[in-house]
Amino acid sequence: MKRIYHVIINPVAGGGKGQTVAKKILSELKENDFTYYDYQTEYPNHEASIVQTLLEQHLLQSFPESRRLGAEEKFPMLLVIGGDGTLHHVINQLHAYGVDYPVAYIPAGSGNDFARACHLPEDPIERFWQIVQTRSPQLVPILSYQDRIQGDRQVFMNSLGIGLDGKIVKKANERSRKKNLNRWRLSRFSYLSVAFSSFFKQKGYPARVEFNGQSITLAKTYLCTITNHPYFGGGVAIAPQIALNKPEFELVVVEKVTWFKLAHLAYCVLRKKDFYSKYFHHYTAKKIYLVTTTQEDTQIDGESMGTRCYDLIVEVTKQAFW
Repeated sequence: MKRIYHVIINPVAGGGKGQTVAKKILSELKENDFTYYDYQTEYPNHEASIVQTLLEQHLLQSFPESRRLGAEEKFPMLLVIGGDGTLHHVINQLHAYGVDYPVAYIPAGSGNDFARACHLPEDPIERFWQIVQTRSPQLVPILSYQDRIQGDRQVFMNSLGIGLDGKIVKKANERSRKKNLNRWRLSRFSYLSVAFSSFFKQKGYPARVEFNGQSITLAKTYLCTITNHPYFGGGVAIAPQIALNKPEFELVVVEKVTWFKLAHLAYCVLRKKDFYSKYFHHYTAKKIYLVTTTQEDTQIDGESMGTRCYDLIVEVTKQAFW
């Protein structure tokens, strides 16, 4: 199989880490005489426009069902360099077009939770050669949602969080704050740096969830996160017992309690001991219905979704990765 690399680069991912990693990978491609084309994002969600152009120009094609290509066959490889948000936009555009297309990913963001869950090498060159040596893409469980209020659909690789999670991401993604943290190589703490103030601003909200034949009404939800692997917020193990290779996911719910108890819960999460708290709930399912009736901040794969009410159906789907 002869590969033609289409490299989508988010140069500002990780406070400029995307650009640094991209230079190394492009140099590796050039020095080893690989055929490649590179595309740099220039504005938010530009990744989706690049993917759309590649699809409409028929520069991408679905991998054969047999998952095998002949030694002399040419195959266009879609390689993404950026953070979780970059990967999110690329994969959502592929799914919007109904294209079953495998993606190669080299993490270069602030959190890199998906890469952490997949146990991808941190060294970008090592990761690049891992991709080169992989002969067939693998299907990985990811999640999808449909909002019956807005009528929109998306897929996500990491988590969808309503409440405290969404509020923290909204603040952490403010350009000035995140830029300064990344400049001083403190990007891993960008999530935690705003958590303290968000603790006091987030109010409890009503929610209803249905899954596995049962219905639960939550009067004072503080945080409600749906995830199919342990990590969010740049390595915080909010669901340490779930694994990416399982065909199910977890709904994590934290109740609104006093600030002292919340601080203790945060400590427990960081120590992976949250299962011992009666205010911290984990529910495992393959499909759930989730309804909120108040306007709440929300995040998906570390990207802010704004503030709104939800009537969601969430279930497992799959995406092929090299």
